[in-house]
Amino acid sequence: MKRARVARGAGRLLIALLPLAALTQALPPVAGQDVAGAVVRDGPSRVRLAIASEPVDSAVFVRYPAEARDRFVGRTPGDGGALELELEPGPAELVIYKDGFVCKVEPLELRPGGAARLEVRLTPDIEVPRRVHLKDAPSYVRSATEGEEIFVAVLAHVVKFYVEEKHPYELVDRAVATLVDVLNAVRSRELLLRRELPQEARRRYYGEEVDLSGYPALAFTRGAPALVSGKRRWSLGAGAVAVEGETDPVDLDSYLDMLQKVYAFVRHKWDTRKLLGDAVVTHCLIEGLIAGLDDDHTHFLSPKDVAEMARDQRGAFGGVGLIVGLRDGRLTVITPMSGTPGQRAGIRAGDVIEAIDGQDTSRMTMERAVDLMRGKVDAPVELRLRRGDQSFTVSVLRANVEIRSVAYRMLGEGVGYLRISSFMNEALHEKVEAALVTLTRQGCKGLVLDLRNNPGGLLEEARAVADLFVPDGVIVSTRTRMAGEARTLRADPGASKWKLPVVVLINGGSASASEILAGALREHRLATLVGEKTFGKGSVQRVLPLDPFGCAIALTIATYHLPSGATPHKVGIEPDVVVPLDDEAQAKLIGRTPYTLQDEEIDAQLEAAIGLVRERMQQPKR
Repeated sequence: MKRARVARGAGRLLIALLPLAALTQALPPVAGQDVAGAVVRDGPSRVRLAIASEPVDSAVFVRYPAEARDRFVGRTPGDGGALELELEPGPAELVIYKDGFVCKVEPLELRPGGAARLEVRLTPDIEVPRRVHLKDAPSYVRSATEGEEIFVAVLAHVVKFYVEEKHPYELVDRAVATLVDVLNAVRSRELLLRRELPQEARRRYYGEEVDLSGYPALAFTRGAPALVSGKRRWSLGAGAVAVEGETDPVDLDSYLDMLQKVYAFVRHKWDTRKLLGDAVVTHCLIEGLIAGLDDDHTHFLSPKDVAEMARDQRGAFGGVGLIVGLRDGRLTVITPMSGTPGQRAGIRAGDVIEAIDGQDTSRMTMERAVDLMRGKVDAPVELRLRRGDQSFTVSVLRANVEIRSVAYRMLGEGVGYLRISSFMNEALHEKVEAALVTLTRQGCKGLVLDLRNNPGGLLEEARAVADLFVPDGVIVSTRTRMAGEARTLRADPGASKWKLPVVVLINGGSASASEILAGALREHRLATLVGEKTFGKGSVQRVLPLDPFGCAIALTIATYHLPSGATPHKVGIEPDVVVPLDDEAQAKLIGRTPYTLQDEEIDAQLEAAIGLVRERMQQPKR
């Protein structure tokens, strides 16, 4: 039994889990009836149910006919044991989720006094790579000609700018193979869904999806190179229909010809019901090309992704100001941002958002929910909320919401605390300096700079924040295979600097710009690092527009290096003082936001940092 695989793509974590079979085993019957694998027995009016799952830690919901939503009843234990339940009698559905995906819907007749044990086994998932969505895909590519144009543009950028030299023919091969793999994966996923879940349940939880289950499997093959010419045969087949050709190792056009013929075969011979758009096929090909780089940090950006990146860099958006997350499969308010419409409307942490403008959120993706809540400033959005047993509706006018990436407070005895959660904001260094001014006025004599779980952002902002402290010299340099593209970023010796004892908190979620700042401060002997080893991302991406399609590619073009010349790429930065956190403290750390600062407890890493800052504050100034 394998666990669900996790695929990373474009900065988002994608988890796909699909069922193959579920096995129910009942307790020996005493008196009652076997219904859907559950044996009931005489006894009290409530029904006792024990549920075990493999893989473990699956969310369990119960749906009764009279209720409009699934009722969360618990999770199967992580040690492989059973979740013990007492439920109301009557007809019901047992719904099993894993990582937000429906894995099993089991109809039950829960008779008074009944008892049963169910064991649900889930097979490994069918993985659909890298954010490829077939339904409602944006039509930024509208023809095969445009598809080839955007693919060739991506290929040209990679060949010219990518940090390592890559052979274009190998990338075309990988693109074609990935297209076939993705379509076969979706086809297999649909076959499994339709075998495992009843039609009504499929529609309820997944909607009307693109259904490729009726299409034959695709088979792409490549022959061995000919001894003299090196040419290779290729073929793509689906049932009795096939297309074939050959590629020449000294002719890129022969590879692009293969790409064109495969594209045409998929769109016009295989996709007989016209379920796929040109943008979907093109996206699959581009993702395959990128997969050939074996680089987690190069991403294709759709027009929507480009707009979101621009918004993040501006540091503001139109919305209601709620930080949300999934808790037990429910869209839940983590915290309202202070001073935003959501807070003024009385929305509280822990409120469950049941609907947005009338659209039920029970199986809505986080991305979709956030999109619905954001929008034009001064335009209303209606939220149906559940607080405890009460459900109510509020109408909120959207406003301009600032993305806060800096939070700070005094920790007593002259110790200031400053947290940077992202380096994406183009004015970050100004916000950091303003925070330092405020802390100093409040009596700050030493600083804890918290970079834990900061994934990075803009290289220039990392340099600018470091320049607030570093008196002179190199802060970071970049290296690339392109002549004239290497850069060395230095501190401005003429600018005023903050002269405070500094301790920097880091962990496995500190990456990229966070590692630049932490590493530069330590190498200039300005800070001590406390916590755990950083992530180890020492690569630099450049966003290259793909006009006129509104898309872009964020392409790794260089590695960055600290003042010593070392790079943290794939190795991370070790702290000077190692302080691990237990699982409970790690979970609390992940749940922090810049808006929860005043309510947060002092964990072991922060406690160690405070102690070190106080020690350094007592040392004579040099």
